[in-house]
Amino acid sequence: GELRWKTARNYTVPREVDQGYTTPLVIRHEGREALLTWGAEHLTLHEAAGGRLVWSCGGFNPTAASLWPAVASPVVAGEFALVCFGRADRGMPRLHGIRLGGKGDVTATHRAWVREDTGAFVPTPAEAGGKVYVLSDRGQLDCLEPATGRTVWSETLPRTKANFYASPLIAGGLLYAVREDGTALIARIEGGFRLLAEHKFDDRIIASIVPAENRLFVRGERNLSCYAAP
Repeated sequence: GELRWKTARNYTVPREVDQGYTTPLVIRHEGREALLTWGAEHLTLHEAAGGRLVWSCGGFNPTAASLWPAVASPVVAGEFALVCFGRADRGMPRLHGIRLGGKGDVTATHRAWVREDTGAFVPTPAEAGGKVYVLSDRGQLDCLEPATGRTVWSETLPRTKANFYASPLIAGGLLYAVREDGTALIARIEGGFRLLAEHKFDDRIIASIVPAENRLFVRGERNLSCYAAP
C-alpha cells in the first residue's frame, strides 16, 4: 500500500469537462508498461514505473462545449486509440482516432481522423479481430476500421425506452450487449451482424458483463449471476 508515485494531471476546461469516469489502460510503449489515460479533454501516456508524462493529445473540444464529462474509456486497436467524447446521448457524438506514439504534445500530429456521426457517451467500445465495435447509448452498433474510422457495417439493436449503459463484451466470437431494462442481446459479428438470442434478466443492469475462467458474471441492481457452458 505504499505510494510509489503521484503526478499532477490538471487542465483548464469548461464546466464539468474535468469530470472523468474512465479507466486507464496498461499498454506497451517502447518495450515498457505505460498508462493510457483519458479525461479533461486530454489523452495522455505516462510511464508506469514512475509516472513521467510521455505524450499528451488535446484538441478534443475545439468549440469549448460544457457538460461533456469523460465517461466511456478509450479502446486500443493496433497502433490506434479510439476515444469517444461529446454527448452521444443527446445527439452530439464525437469519435476520435489517435495514432499511438510520439513525444511531448502530439495534438497536431497524431489525430488520424474524427467522426461526428457515431460514438458513445457511457458504453466503452470493444475491440476484436482488428475491428472496433462502438455501441451508442441508444443501441446503434458500428463496426469500424481503427486506422481510418471507416464503417464496415452498422446495425440498430432492438430498443425500448431503456438505454445501453453496460459496455459491449466480445467473447468466444459472440457480442453481448445488455440494456438497462435487463435485456441481453447475443449476436455473431464476423462478416456482419446476426442476432442469435435475447435473454431477459429480472433486474436493472448498468454494469458491464465480466468474463473470467470461461464464465460470465452479470451484476444487476439486486443480483449477481454467473453463467458457464455445460
